Amino acid sequence: MNKYSISRIAQRHRISLWTLVGLLCLSNFPSCAYAEYLGLVFGRSANPANQSDLSVESGVVSGQLGSVDFRYLGVRFNSRVAPNVVVFGDFGSSEFGASDGFPFGLGALFYLANQKINPRLDIAFKASYHEAGYSVSEVRLSITGLSLELVVSGTASEGVNGYVNFGHHQIDVKFDGLDSRNELGFGAGMSLALGPGEVYAGFDFIDEITLGIGFRYFIQSTQP
Repeated sequence: MNKYSISRIAQRHRISLWTLVGLLCLSNFPSCAYAEYLGLVFGRSANPANQSDLSVESGVVSGQLGSVDFRYLGVRFNSRVAPNVVVFGDFGSSEFGASDGFPFGLGALFYLANQKINPRLDIAFKASYHEAGYSVSEVRLSITGLSLELVVSGTASEGVNGYVNFGHHQIDVKFDGLDSRNELGFGAGMSLALGPGEVYAGFDFIDEITLGIGFRYFIQSTQP
């Protein structure tokens, strides 16, 4: 009876994990690789000169991890600390199935001002780190993500910018001996000047799609 009870308890923990993240752990975690599931979509030009030196934004991201619904509501602060460098920090509230978490992250954008690949396009490197914790049947589940991406953007028409992002993502899930995985991913979107800032929309895709929208408020006026 004791052995049977212990087995059933362990089984319930495993079922709760699958309920939380769906089929994430199948096939070496292909669905756990994501661009910024724990943060907002990129939603901006790769050239810092196209935005305010200081801005704050709020947005929503929604999609699925495996067969489980995922939602994220967060804010992000952006500061241009050098002509070609922007640093940002974000935090918010998210749901993996029935479990709530509070992700936070930091990152930086490095604009390649003198690139010779295509002078008509803006190109930048972006690095970010995000972390969140969740509770699965009273057992702690921790997720961290390190993303290294190349971002390419251009102006479709006055006030409208489009972008694509692609790169490498390392995901570490601490739960019952699960380890990290490395994956490739890509995304795209656009931003539109609106009032004192800009509205944006985009998606990220690795096995599953997440969609995001948001509004960025320019605390300082943009500079040429």
